[in-house]
Amino acid sequence: MYQAFLNTKLFIVTYLILVLPTYLADTGMIENNSIPYVLSMVGIWGICLIRGHIIGKYWLVAIPSVAFVFDLTPALAAIALVPYLYHMLAMVIGAACLADTPTASDTYHLR
Repeated sequence: MYQAFLNTKLFIVTYLILVLPTYLADTGMIENNSIPYVLSMVGIWGICLIRGHIIGKYWLVAIPSVAFVFDLTPALAAIALVPYLYHMLAMVIGAACLADTPTASDTYHLR
């Protein structure tokens, strides 16, 4: 199932869908904003773990984790732009890096 995230467009669209509740929670449009926020972050961590494994960048999950810390720490929440930038950074790195898949020259050795 996780091989579907080889497709970069699917990764970006899924990330954007999952990050939407975090933005709505920040604006106050969601009344009980903690449950949708946490569920969306769990989804973001999941797809970043999968995509990071596929592209060989296992640390990709750390980037949305920094956004999560900035959102939930009162002293850091005053800097509102940082979580948005970190989510954008995770999408750019996840999309820009190619998957570590073997090529035809890697699988067939001519003697």
